[in-house]
Amino acid sequence: MYGLINFNQIDTTPGAATAFAPPLGFDGNYVAFILDRVKLDPGVRQHVACIALRFRAGRTPPEFTGEFAAPAEQLARRILRKLLAKEQRMATDAQ
Repeated sequence: MYGLINFNQIDTTPGAATAFAPPLGFDGNYVAFILDRVKLDPGVRQHVACIALRFRAGRTPPEFTGEFAAPAEQLARRILRKLLAKEQRMATDAQ
């Protein structure tokens, strides 16, 4: 999964080589699975954060495809909100 990463196309098809793809045969809770991966794998955490930041104003958001495209995009947007809130808190604390 840590080869060439295309930040414009996020494939959520089980078995695809992206941080947003569960393993082949996956039939569990997708969001819980991805959040566990984010907590446990720094590479996945960084990949997901980079994708989330692409939803900032003025940027071109990625296109999500595959079985879990909708929940993956919703999760990326949710993570962006958390990242922006953390950034705001840090800016406020620095003043």
